Amino acid sequence: MTRRRLLLLVSLFALLTGVYLFTYSGQIESGDTLTLFDAASSQAFYGDRLLDGSASVNMPLPGQDDRLFPLANADVEPLPILLSSGLIGLAGHLPGVGLVHAAWLLNVLVSAAAAGTLFLYALTLGYSDKTALTGALLFGLATILWPYSKTFFREPLSLWMIVLAAWLLERWRQTRCRSVPLLAACALALAGAFLSKEAAVLAVPSLVWIAAPALPVGDRAARRLAALALGAVALGFGLLVVGAVFANSINFRPVYVWVGGLLRRSASAVAPMHTALHTYLLSIGGSVWGTSPVALLAVPGMGLLFRRGKYRYIGAALLALLAFALGYAVLRGDHWFGGLSWPPRFLLPVVPFLVLAALPALDWLMQPGRPRWLLAGAGLLVMYSLWVQISGVTLQWGAYTAALPPESGGLSEWGGGLNVVRYLRWVIIPGLWGQTPLDFAWVRASQPWWPVLCAVLVIVSGWSLARGWRGSAQPMRRWGLRVVGLPVALVVLVYVGLRLLHNDPLYAPITRDALAQLQAALEAESASGDVVLLSSNTYEPYFLNESRQAAPRVISLPDQPGEQPSPEQPPEVVSANPDALLTRDSIALIYNLAASRRRLWLLADSGPWLPWSVRPVERFLSAHYYPVREIAPDPAARLIEYSTISAPNRLGFRGPEHLAELVYGDTLRLAGFDLPAGEVYAAGDVLPASLYWQADQTPEQDYVVAWFVVDENGLPAAQGMDSQPGGGFERTSAWKPGVPVWDNRALRLPENLTPGSYRLWVRVYFWDGGEIRLLPVTAGESVEATTGVLPVTIEIRS
Repeated sequence: MTRRRLLLLVSLFALLTGVYLFTYSGQIESGDTLTLFDAASSQAFYGDRLLDGSASVNMPLPGQDDRLFPLANADVEPLPILLSSGLIGLAGHLPGVGLVHAAWLLNVLVSAAAAGTLFLYALTLGYSDKTALTGALLFGLATILWPYSKTFFREPLSLWMIVLAAWLLERWRQTRCRSVPLLAACALALAGAFLSKEAAVLAVPSLVWIAAPALPVGDRAARRLAALALGAVALGFGLLVVGAVFANSINFRPVYVWVGGLLRRSASAVAPMHTALHTYLLSIGGSVWGTSPVALLAVPGMGLLFRRGKYRYIGAALLALLAFALGYAVLRGDHWFGGLSWPPRFLLPVVPFLVLAALPALDWLMQPGRPRWLLAGAGLLVMYSLWVQISGVTLQWGAYTAALPPESGGLSEWGGGLNVVRYLRWVIIPGLWGQTPLDFAWVRASQPWWPVLCAVLVIVSGWSLARGWRGSAQPMRRWGLRVVGLPVALVVLVYVGLRLLHNDPLYAPITRDALAQLQAALEAESASGDVVLLSSNTYEPYFLNESRQAAPRVISLPDQPGEQPSPEQPPEVVSANPDALLTRDSIALIYNLAASRRRLWLLADSGPWLPWSVRPVERFLSAHYYPVREIAPDPAARLIEYSTISAPNRLGFRGPEHLAELVYGDTLRLAGFDLPAGEVYAAGDVLPASLYWQADQTPEQDYVVAWFVVDENGLPAAQGMDSQPGGGFERTSAWKPGVPVWDNRALRLPENLTPGSYRLWVRVYFWDGGEIRLLPVTAGESVEATTGVLPVTIEIRS
């Protein structure tokens, strides 16, 4: 490679990266990308692919699971996980750089690299530097590659690997199939494509076509055979188009039955294929031509190739379009669209083949003396294609579906949005500009320096490209400085830019400082195997972006049916049984986690300060296990430690193991208690106790229970949490006369506790105008008639 071409390649990469960074979002756009990121994060910090941070949408199947982390395992191809885990791991060592922000750089770099590879590919095919550079720029900015550069989908990486494999294959073929290193590199790139997304296998026919040996000069029979093969490919493509056009006027059920039989699926399961094919190939708002209009230049490009008797890249483009369109239409069934995405997501790997086929037309147009009307038409096509892509990168894609009429059902694949002009994405989205915030990370984080830095990089790269655009006679002064300086400037821009996004409101809630304090406390105290359960997915984005420590592992739970979202919205389930308030999957996960560890942490995003909040996860844990302590730097960020010793079944027909017969005031009776861990402990152990309460009549006050471990001299050695019974969920003012109430609580004995005999004291009090009022002990053993003494002795041994 010449110096000038190396400079062009580096400048192209830097320019496209600068543009992509300007429109960079760093926002998790779908469940697919959330799962992929979670797997990559687990790979970076734990060496596995368990879905912890996204467990709220990737719950493991119910059932007994004795693994230390009984979580679902990501069923995702490994290469995007490995590459993004490197970015995540690096961000984990850079203070102020978010993990999600770092991972979302992957497709920025991959998309720019794909355009650079296409530039090299065009040069290998013999096109001029200007034609190759123009094709690469159009590929990077005027096709759907640009919108996908800001996502975390796997398709851009698969596309790059496919283009890389095709380029290496072309170079290998030009060595008369003699270069083993090139063939090995091609095989590695093809493996990378498959390991990025298994559907890359659909590119194999195009790659085989490219690898076919060159036809002997003057061998008419061989050329007729090649033309016949190309005609067969074109015929197959034409049949697909015809089928898509007349799908509603021809009975295709026999075809569905036949295809379904081949795939061992029902005819109804493959019936959506005609809608998919129509969208992929023909629709003005969803086809590969509709969303990347510049790819239409492949039509005259193929014509020029055909006239020159060069069929290789005609067949490669048609085979790619045929294979990906038919493959996805048949195999994806109802999921042919690809969820919340920019269409056609699944045909993204086809785009570079169409651009390669368009190169002859670009090369022809760039020759001097071409008709102005043709140049104007091509310019309008490019401008229209840019408009489509700008529409695709400016707003969240969900904003488009929200703006559709009611009959759309809010579906991205709604036919009107794909086939009716007034509902096209690039018609509706511009109308939302000014009403809906731009989907740019720097806009969201209010960081005006980010676009300034991107603009500087784009201007410098553009200037370098302009210098390199000149003919080879121009001196290449200080080319090495630019070749090295541009990547260095890019690295500095990325690091500074990501630091600027540290306060991104998408990942930095108002309780961020409190969450950071809790993270520091967890990091200082947690051991390997510890987990933190998020009571809902409210703080899930924060921990996805900020959770850097190896322990504890943060597991997000879904919103529970027993939770009340707001004072106006009733919960889906109302029950006095805590088990009925959680999903079955959540209960199974909690049980399995508790079975393999001594404690669980719960991070609750609400508390008693929200009287209408049900707090089903906290309620469940308080009923089945023992709350040890609570750390609450903010009322909306409460970290609770639970001992996982199983508590008595509150719905079981059984009494306490130990009788107490303590009476507080005129109504509260502490009838007994359980010590599930026994009466002998070591310093530092957790001491759990289940108090068994009854009321002779419903109390008027909500009482608070305090309890202590006291030495033989009557001096407190340890104190548990003060709380209302049942972890705060069994308010005494709601008790029914004679109905027993289990009250589970635990405390941690001091590490330096002296061996000996200790007693358990229990107090009951209420708040009266800011003052504590102790409820007197009217029956049973007490101290000064204010503190009940449980009839048991705790032994602390060394």
